[in-house]
Amino acid sequence: MIGVGCLGFEIGCETLIKGGLTVIMSFVLFVGSILLVLAAVFGRRMGYLVLAVSFFGWMIILSSLWTFGFFSQGLETPVNLGPRGTEPAWVVEAAGTDPEPVYEAFAAYPGDGWRAPGDNDEDTASVQSVTSATQGFLAEQANEELGRGEHEPGALTTTDFTVQNIEFFATEDGVSLAAAHAFFTDGGPILTVYLRHDSGSVDRYSWMFLIGSTLLFGAHLPFLDRAERKRKEILTGGTAPPWYGPA
Repeated sequence: MIGVGCLGFEIGCETLIKGGLTVIMSFVLFVGSILLVLAAVFGRRMGYLVLAVSFFGWMIILSSLWTFGFFSQGLETPVNLGPRGTEPAWVVEAAGTDPEPVYEAFAAYPGDGWRAPGDNDEDTASVQSVTSATQGFLAEQANEELGRGEHEPGALTTTDFTVQNIEFFATEDGVSLAAAHAFFTDGGPILTVYLRHDSGSVDRYSWMFLIGSTLLFGAHLPFLDRAERKRKEILTGGTAPPWYGPA
């Protein structure tokens, strides 16, 4: 987590503010300028409807590419190229000299059912992730106990902790578990750390943009159709409404 705790995001407050202002100014400049031109031609109401239907239709296409990818002429683009949700990661469930086993399998570590990393390639690839998650958790907890910020002088870092005896376990429910022993490099008790693999929600924002854009597109389309019918009636001999100045 960031040192100042800006809304709980894992980014700095300054970066968050600059990014937010950039997005707002982009909408004002690029979308607002188009709205101004459309309003001058069609009027404020229909100009907005034309812009909204076009924008949300474009967002449906773009978010569909994020969600499902694209296949053409033997080439397939990967999914989730847009905004990404929580990445898959190992999460520490408990740690200590005698931590409480959240899953029953933890109580058997390092006994029956637990496998060493060399048993399959997937476990071997997960060793570094488990090590990093364990070191990061222990460093954060230690700094909290010492009352030090992450970037303050004298704060402990992940390299101050050694992780060993990593083993893996797969539950009947398909949950991947890991356990390890860790200790402070300069001396201290050996801690047992229990971890669970969180599959994350990488496609969350892709689906949110797709569903939201589809709903907003459908909500604006009937109003645009009605506005176009009224405009057609005026252009084909109807009576235009009174003019009260520039749109």
